[in-house]
Amino acid sequence: MNPDTLQYRVAAVQSATPVQLVCMLYDTLVRDLTRALDAIDSKNIETRAEEVKHALLVLDQLEAWLDFNNGGEAATSLSRFYAVARSRIVEGHAKVDPALFQEQIRLFLEVRSAWEQAEAARKASESSAAPKMQSSSSLSCSA
Repeated sequence: MNPDTLQYRVAAVQSATPVQLVCMLYDTLVRDLTRALDAIDSKNIETRAEEVKHALLVLDQLEAWLDFNNGGEAATSLSRFYAVARSRIVEGHAKVDPALFQEQIRLFLEVRSAWEQAEAARKASESSAAPKMQSSSSLSCSA
């Protein structure tokens, strides 16, 4: 990775919201599994193994971020989702089965979309709940 790309990524991560960070990790999972699919096509076992290993590390990070104390059923459901995804990725790697990787990519994109929708709804509710400022022409200062 060239230094400019690295600087850009570091800046993006440092300025990201928690949901944006989660979405970045989902993007990384999709890239890893897409490269693993490419490696299957080119019969490159070493690259496939590297991409699968990285995808599993990303899943570990996503799972480590789960807040079971405050996340309730959502955290539990995501934990189960990550466990099944991990199992299917390992199975896809062992069986050299592109369909298993493709299915996980599809699922990760669906869950990523749900995160984006939840963040948009949160922002919309925050902006509608924010107090409205009066225009300066309607403000009066009396002594």
